[in-house]
Parts: sequence; C-alpha cells; structure tokens
Amino acid sequence: MAEQVKMEEIDRISDLHDSILIHILSFLSTKEAIKTSVLSTRWRYLFDLLPNIDFDLEEDLCRKNIKSYSTDVIENYMCSVDKMLLFCNTTNVNKFGFKCWIRMIVDRGVKHLDLSTSVLPSSTLPIFTCKTLVSLKLGKYFVLNVPKDVHLPNLKTLHLHSVGFLNDDSVKGLFSGCPHLEDMVTRKCDLGKIRNFHISHHLLKTLTIRYSYNSFQCWLWINAPNLTSLEYYDRLVAGYSMENLQSLTKAVINISACKTFRADATTIFKGICDVPSLVLSDTSLELLLRCEPLPVFANLIRLDLPCHLRFRYSNPLQKGLETLLSSLPALEKLEFYQEVLCSLPEEVPSCLLHKLKTIKITNFTDEKYCIGKAKYILKNGGVLEKLIIVTASHISVGKKWISKTLFASARESKPCFILII
Repeated sequence: MAEQVKMEEIDRISDLHDSILIHILSFLSTKEAIKTSVLSTRWRYLFDLLPNIDFDLEEDLCRKNIKSYSTDVIENYMCSVDKMLLFCNTTNVNKFGFKCWIRMIVDRGVKHLDLSTSVLPSSTLPIFTCKTLVSLKLGKYFVLNVPKDVHLPNLKTLHLHSVGFLNDDSVKGLFSGCPHLEDMVTRKCDLGKIRNFHISHHLLKTLTIRYSYNSFQCWLWINAPNLTSLEYYDRLVAGYSMENLQSLTKAVINISACKTFRADATTIFKGICDVPSLVLSDTSLELLLRCEPLPVFANLIRLDLPCHLRFRYSNPLQKGLETLLSSLPALEKLEFYQEVLCSLPEEVPSCLLHKLKTIKITNFTDEKYCIGKAKYILKNGGVLEKLIIVTASHISVGKKWISKTLFASARESKPCFILII
C-alpha cells in the first residue's frame, strides 16, 4: 500500500523534456498556458518559451458567457492582456495574434483610433472602410497596403509613424479614399518601394513630413490648394513638385545637412514663395541662397533663421542673410543668429528702411564685427520699434559694454527700444 501511494506522488508529466511540455502548452490558449505557471516551480516559466502568442477576445468572452461588448468590457480585457504580456519575456516569438477587437471597435463606431502594430498585414485591417473614423494614427514597422475599396468618409486626421508604402497606388488610394482629410503627419516612413510620394488633396490644411527613410529615389509631389501649414524636416529627395499652395500661411523648412547638394531645392522655395511666415534651418538657407535666380518672397512678413555656428564656416559662397533681404520687400519681423549675416550690404535693403519693426539677434558677442551689425541695423532701420539682443553664453562682463555702445549709437528710428538679454 505504501508503495502504491509513493507511485501516485510521482509527477511524470513534469519530468518530460521542455520541448514536449511546450508542445502540450501549444494546444492551450495563451491565457491558459500562462495560468499553468502556478502549478509548480517546474512550470513557472515554461510558457515563456511559447513561440506563438494568441489572444482572441471573442472566444474568451464567449467562454465567460459574455455576449455584449461594452467599452468597459473591452478596456478590462485589454488591461488583462497587458498584464499577461508583462510575464512573456520570450525573445523567439514566431507568431502573435490579437483577434476581433479591431473589428469590434469599428462596428461600434470608433472615432479616434491609435493603432501601433507590426504583426498584422495592413490589407487585412478593417479600418480602411470605417465610416465613423475621424482620427487615425498608424505605426509601426509594417507596410501599408491600402485596399482598392478604401473609404474613410469622415477621416480628418491621419498620422503615420514608421510605416512603409507597398507601391505608388497605395499612396494615391489612401488620399482618394479620405475626401475630408485636413491634417496629415508622416514620421520616419519608408519610401523605398515607391517612386512618387503624391500628396494631392483639396481640403488638406496641415502637412508635416519628418525624416523619411530610403527617399533618395523618390519624388515628392504636393498639390493642396487649402494647405495653411507645411513642416518639412527631411533630406533632399530626387525631385519636387509644389503646386497650388496659395493658402499657405506658415512653412518650416528644415532640410538635413548633406555632403553634396545633388538635388535642386529651387522648386521647394518657388512653391512656398507666397507664404507670410517662414522658418529655415541652416542647410535650408544655404540651399535657398544657391537658387538662381533667387525667389522673391513678396508676402513674407516674418522670418526665423535658427541657424547655428556651422553656417559661418560651411557656406562656400560666403553669402548670407544680407543677400536674402533684398528678396523680402514686406518683411516686418526677423529673428536670426548673428553668424548668418555675413556682411553688411552697401545698398540698404528696402525692408530695413521701410518695413522691419522687430529684429532679434541671437548668439551676439562683444566683438567689433558683431557690434557693427547691430549699429548698421539701428542706423538704417527706418521704422524699427524693437531690437532684441540675445548674447552668447560666454558673454558676461561684455554685456554692459554692449549696452553702452548700442545705446550711444545713431538711430534712424528714435522710438526704437533696445533690449539686451
């Protein structure tokens, strides 16, 4: 009898090899497999070796006899999935499945969806025919294969993060299927599989493009008659087409530094030359100054040049802000690092004589050439109301001398207020 009891206490299953136990666990749902970790220390981390992870909301709720999918039910399920995934530290996941919840929220009339996944082929997502979606944010690391029947009639906001496009038709189909799109952001998207990134939309108001990958052979086309804001942070691509941007009120052009300027940026600046407010990086300013002829920004009221010391030493043409000012007849507000004003023009720009009201100079020093720039502005600023000087970080004792020198300088505009920071 004692021998029989001893035989019954032996756990023969736990003595099996890991590969056999993992095979047994593979027949269970992921949730059930995780629950086996409480059986004994032998089973505690076995589920961590599962190559397939699968969560099926509909199946799990049916087991619990829950027939209605309220928002609270879905949120509670998502929280439980998050907790269980914290226990899954495996590095050899072969397949990850997360079924039904996207379809359920689409069927329930979701308006705002933020979906980050790299495990589902985009063509299988039911979101592309969701009539209630107003805001859609997609990422990361999957290829956007837009189906032909895409129809998002109420979508106004579209953000794409680290998403690739399967082909040119996917791009065109996406825009044609979103008739009311107003705001679009692309960040770190892969353009390697397309030749034309064609952004054409009659209602688009704001467009931001940040740091695309594999874009050197791609053309960027922008045709948006109602676009009011354009932010472009990227390298130069193969070519550009900028059309119907007459509604643009603000543009930020931040082209990344490159060893050679093989592509021509003239089309960019000609396309935005009617904008009232413009921000240019140092490389962008260099590219603009290379344009022949230099575009005239007839309506530009505000210009911000947040350029750094690099500009002073890397610009082989030795042309700077003084060259650009001649093409800015309506300029009223100007902010710039003092390095970008390479020389003092003999012919005073008309905007300085008649239009400029506020000027802010950053990284100002107590060196003679720098003081001369401020004196030139004060002497010729016919309607200047405010001159703001932001001194360089290493300037401390020199501030008083700068103030004394500039306050004693001749001013064309007597009411001009000078502020030294």
